[in-house]
Amino acid sequence: MLSTNRWVALGMLAFSSCYGYLAFTYRLLPFERFAPMKPNTLPMGLAVAGAICALALLFMREAKSEDESSANPAKESDHKYLEQSGNYQWGQAIGLLVIAVLYALALGKLGFLLSTSGFLVAGAALLGERRFLVLVPVSVAATVFVWYLVDQVLTIFMRPWPIWLYG
Repeated sequence: MLSTNRWVALGMLAFSSCYGYLAFTYRLLPFERFAPMKPNTLPMGLAVAGAICALALLFMREAKSEDESSANPAKESDHKYLEQSGNYQWGQAIGLLVIAVLYALALGKLGFLLSTSGFLVAGAALLGERRFLVLVPVSVAATVFVWYLVDQVLTIFMRPWPIWLYG
C-alpha cells in the first residue's frame, strides 16, 4: 500500500508531466523563436524540477522497523496523522477558499492594492496572526512591491486603485 507521501508524489508527477507537455507544445510567436528567454522557458524548468522532486519522493526509502521510526519521527510517514479527519482544520481551509473567491470578485472593483492588501490581512488573521501592527504594514508593503514589479518593471498594467477613481 502506498503511503500518503507517495500518493502526493504520484499526483505531483502527473501534474508536472502535463504541465511540461503543455509548456513544450506552447506555440511561440515568430519574434519569440530566437529569444534567449521564451514564454515557455520557466514553465519547462518548473515541470522538470517538479518531476525530479516527485520521483525523489517516490523512490525514497521509508523507515522499516518500528524502532527506527520512533527514534527519528521526522522520517515517519504522515499517514497515521492524516487518517483522522479530526486533525484537519476544515474551518480555516473553507475560510481561505471563501476569502480567495471574495478577493477575485473584489479585484476588478477595488483595484490591486486595496484588494490584495485586504486579502493578505484577512488570510493571515484567519490563520491566527494577531500582531496587526506588523501584519498590516508588511501586507501593504508586499502588495506595493509586487504591483511595482509587475506594473513598472514588467510594464504589465494592473489597475492599482478602485475603478471609481478613474471616472
